[in-house]
Parts: sequence; structure tokens; C-alpha cells
Amino acid sequence: MEQTKRIHNGWLENEKIKAVGVEPIFEKWQHIYSEGDVGISLVQFTPRMYGKLCWEIYQLKGKNQLLEDVERFATKEEAELRIKMLFRGINNA
Repeated sequence: MEQTKRIHNGWLENEKIKAVGVEPIFEKWQHIYSEGDVGISLVQFTPRMYGKLCWEIYQLKGKNQLLEDVERFATKEEAELRIKMLFRGINNA
């Protein structure tokens, strides 16, 4: 499993709207986990969006649909554990 990190596009938009007094909803980084043709994104929202469940994963790409929708977690560690389980399921199939 590969992991890359990039500035989240939503965070870049936040920077524009902060100038007019709107509070941001995204944190800065987007983590991309990939294996083969499957990619899963992990982003952090500000707590005001989803309270304690501010870490969100969703599938960016891949023929095998691993997630039907987004999933939210209280910590980055919980989200990464779920991602590892999803990739483990692909490898054991």
C-alpha cells in the first residue's frame, strides 16, 4: 500500500472564503492510499462540520467498489485501520 499526501482542494477554497469571514470546513491535507488500481482518500474536516467524526474516507478510483459511501471516524488511526482492512480484503479475495 502506497501513501501520498497533498494539499486538499477544499482547503485551498477555504483560504479564499476566509478572506470574507466564512469559517473553513476542511483541514489542509488529503492523504491518498493506493494499491493497484484502487485509491482511497482520507481527509480531515474541522470539528464544526461533523463533530467528533471529523476524519472521512472515500474511494477515489478502482474497479472493485470497496465503499458504498463515505465513512467517518473520530481519529486518523481508526480511519487508517479501516483502510488497511479494505486493502487486506482485496489481497485475500
